[in-house]
Amino acid sequence: MIVVNTVEIFPSDNAVVIELSNVKKYKILLKDYENLPFECKSDSRLENITIDVNKIDLNETNQYFDGDCFAFLTFLARKYNIYRSAISKVAMTDIPKKQLYWKLYFAVIQSYKQQKNTNKFKKNNKVEIEPETFKTLCRLVCDEFEAAGYIDDRRYALDKAKYLKEYKKYGGRRIKEYLSQKGISSDIINEILEDEFFSDEDDNRDNMINLLKKKYGENLSRLDKSDRNDIQKAINMLVRNGYKYQEAKNAVTDFIDDTDVAESIDNTENEDYYDE
Repeated sequence: MIVVNTVEIFPSDNAVVIELSNVKKYKILLKDYENLPFECKSDSRLENITIDVNKIDLNETNQYFDGDCFAFLTFLARKYNIYRSAISKVAMTDIPKKQLYWKLYFAVIQSYKQQKNTNKFKKNNKVEIEPETFKTLCRLVCDEFEAAGYIDDRRYALDKAKYLKEYKKYGGRRIKEYLSQKGISSDIINEILEDEFFSDEDDNRDNMINLLKKKYGENLSRLDKSDRNDIQKAINMLVRNGYKYQEAKNAVTDFIDDTDVAESIDNTENEDYYDE
């Protein structure tokens, strides 16, 4: 018969350590301990226990309880380790949910592979863990972090978009591409970019002028204003930074103030391409 020897609560770590009579210890989150689907306190038996169905139905983590108390305590102990890793990753910087998920998953997989190569792992004949189990744990942690406000994709997207516009001088399309690569949903991106801050034509024009000055000099001294190809390259540079072809062309031609050159640029094909 296996019983619980001790249960110690560590509020500073938001953790509970459960020691069983078989000498095994499990460190789990206090929240998970409070929502265990079975009784687990000092001197309680982990055999012939009564399952609390309501706690299974109301807690997402408990959906992975299959009736094996020991296996579930191990599951929660792994979750706690991933939770601690997540805390360290979000402590100093904001991070989108998808990026946190993959950081956690790759870290835990690498750690597990290292453990598998140890003599202790082989001696104890431990059962290998399926990658899907780690994916489940990482997702559960990310969901809880999101619910607690530790991570917030909308907050991250808004802050990053403002930074990219103000300091990188990116246009809307480049900002959208950047946020999409970070795993931000298209709904959040579109909502953010609908803000008038990102559609201010004067601001966008000033940003394009700044990009031109940075690449070609204060007075575009490094740009051959008589060379149609050079002017086309300047326009394409702005397009690569996220601006629509027509607004990029207007910014370049207005800045060099040469209508003859402006009219000589055949942009029909390029405009169709960049405005798709």
